[in-house]
Amino acid sequence: MKLIKDKEFLKNIAHQIDLLNTLGGGISETYVDIKKYKKGAVINVWAAGVSSELFKVVLHNNQLTLFSVLHHPDNPEMAAPMFNRTFILPPQVDLSRIEAVHEDGQLQVKLPYFEGTQQPREIEIKKL
Repeated sequence: MKLIKDKEFLKNIAHQIDLLNTLGGGISETYVDIKKYKKGAVINVWAAGVSSELFKVVLHNNQLTLFSVLHHPDNPEMAAPMFNRTFILPPQVDLSRIEAVHEDGQLQVKLPYFEGTQQPREIEIKKL
């Protein structure tokens, strides 16, 4: 059996097969894990073959949407969604301090809580 030695050809054909597989109903295996801590929460997303450039993190009001889209390198109009997940954030999350980091194939979104909101506080009801 003869092996194809043109690495650029193999890379291009593999990308096209992946794109067509996704368009044809294939899926990119994605794993999401949420961990809660005293000072905040962390959303970890692992998606095989998804680089940091393909991930998008969008915050609108208290909704955080994480998604990735696979584009064809020669035709940017040809694209397929690989992952999409929306989270409703609780009121204790400080929306202005949310951070996203991509490292070793993992997207990590840090959701820090407002300072001093760790303990619930009962509000006194006044009679008028």
